[in-house]
Amino acid sequence: MGKISEIMLLKQPEQFALAVEVRTDMNGMSKAIGGNFVRIDSLFKEQREVTTDIPYVEYPDFESLTEQNIRMIIGLKSPKELQGKEDIQSIIIPERKIVSCLHRGTYAELATLYNEMMEWIKSNGYKASGTSIEYYYTGPDAPEEEQVTRVEMPLL
Repeated sequence: MGKISEIMLLKQPEQFALAVEVRTDMNGMSKAIGGNFVRIDSLFKEQREVTTDIPYVEYPDFESLTEQNIRMIIGLKSPKELQGKEDIQSIIIPERKIVSCLHRGTYAELATLYNEMMEWIKSNGYKASGTSIEYYYTGPDAPEEEQVTRVEMPLL
């Protein structure tokens, strides 16, 4: 199916989050993401707080990822600053401009959306930061072709 919204330029306010940085390979991605979402959610529950958005995975320098070397920041946004624990850090996501779009379909099809978003950024006179963030609206049990993902690209 592909893109299910227009590519939009948005101003994102400063936000708090709990996040953990992970390095893995393609085979370990699903386990790393799922396991860390559970760990971070448990830390929210310990502090009697709820997330303000759906889970996200940030890919710093996404254009240089390889199947063997994937750097991810896995997180959940919070309404206020929370306490980190062990390797889970309390972070502040700065106010920034982002380009955002919703996608439905397989993760393999996301490459087309990424290319379209990068072209949109360039043709509208902006510069991408090199980071992408994916928000997962559907769980791993949903059929792959029904996966809904919001992709954001912060701008410089």
